Amino acid sequence: MGSPVTISGFNGIDFAGLLNAVMTQESQPLRRLETHQSELKGQDSLLGGLIGKLGEVQDAADTLAEVDSLQTLKATSGDDTAVSATAGDGTATGTYDVVVTGLARAQVTASDTTVATTDTVVASGGTLTITPATGDPIVITVTADTTLEDLADAINDATDTPVRAAIVRSAPDEYRLVLTGMETGAATAFTITNALTGGAGLSFVDTDNDGTSGDSAADNAVAAIDATLTVNNIAITSASNVVEGAIPGVALTLHEQDAATTIRIDVTRDTTAAKDKVKAFISAYNAVLSFFDEQRTAKVAGKNSVAHEPLIRSLQASLRSAIFDTYGTGTFTRLAEAGVSMAGSGRLELDEDAFDDAVETDTEAVQSLFAGSGAEGAFGAVHDLMEEYTQAGGLVSLTRNRMKDRVSALTRQIDTMTARLDIQRLNLQREYSAADQAMTRLKNQQATLSSLASGF
Repeated sequence: MGSPVTISGFNGIDFAGLLNAVMTQESQPLRRLETHQSELKGQDSLLGGLIGKLGEVQDAADTLAEVDSLQTLKATSGDDTAVSATAGDGTATGTYDVVVTGLARAQVTASDTTVATTDTVVASGGTLTITPATGDPIVITVTADTTLEDLADAINDATDTPVRAAIVRSAPDEYRLVLTGMETGAATAFTITNALTGGAGLSFVDTDNDGTSGDSAADNAVAAIDATLTVNNIAITSASNVVEGAIPGVALTLHEQDAATTIRIDVTRDTTAAKDKVKAFISAYNAVLSFFDEQRTAKVAGKNSVAHEPLIRSLQASLRSAIFDTYGTGTFTRLAEAGVSMAGSGRLELDEDAFDDAVETDTEAVQSLFAGSGAEGAFGAVHDLMEEYTQAGGLVSLTRNRMKDRVSALTRQIDTMTARLDIQRLNLQREYSAADQAMTRLKNQQATLSSLASGF
């Protein structure tokens, strides 16, 4: 804004104070522009926060708008230590009897020769070929002295190796190479063709003397086998001990085999999980209402707010309409009939007993109300409404763009006005300085004349 006015000090006039007072008055329009710009930036930030809250409403609505949002199951095992059960989405409630006659196993094949230490050289040339039941063989080529540990590392480092190599101390001064399949099941079996030469030597059991180890049950410490079980007397086989599909919507994890023991699995509808989804939506919805309240309170208090924006009034009305509208033609057509109602404060709340009763009475009708069936459900409507406001180019984005354009325009106005005020201050400085100098000269002349007159 320029440098201070320099005055002589003899004139008794505070030109610096006068200049500042004039410029303070002249700067009032600039201060108003800056205040308005700051308010617009704050309002843009508030709308950015609103988009985040609306996004949470949309995410929660998306979960409930799925056609199986209420089809979450709960599975209870009669003995979790033998068979545990994890339920997901599905409709196959009931009781299932499970008998595990065999667990899935990965093949384990150990060398039948041992060495005294892990750094004993077991080969200096040749190859070791590991061939999976499906897929390409893995060939380990040895071209120099290779210890037992080196060989294990080479197997583990091979690309797409079907086995994991480990060194096992089977007795004092006796170490074996043990190969274990990476996965369980009969289809993951592998064979070993040993053409290693030199060193202390390394061999695997080859019961039928065909040059290949692992192709006979007697060659292996553990054979690769599938899990076998019955579910309600229906025979099931699985390559894994995690069995999916035997009970629709439920994953069974097999821990123990006992052909003489029946494990009962009870599968029921999990209304708790469904209620949690509804509660998540209610929480997100109420957070938006709290935002509206905060804006109204701020406006009344004269603080920065977006409560005056038409966007806010439109959003409030649209949300309320979406919540209170009717959907579908089933037993339940309003959210309040399924326990989702509005309290006196305007906030949503869940009557859990009413929700449980509605789901128990007619799950399909509640599902249709939530997600629709041939027509859009309540939460699909909320999703679409939120998208209108939150998407790029949506209603909130358009309002924020308008604010940003206004901020940019104000920036240009502020820059222009600041430049003009700088020039005005500089001109006033010159004028006041000239006036001060002129008054100083006049006073000096007056003093001289008074001195001359006193001499006569």
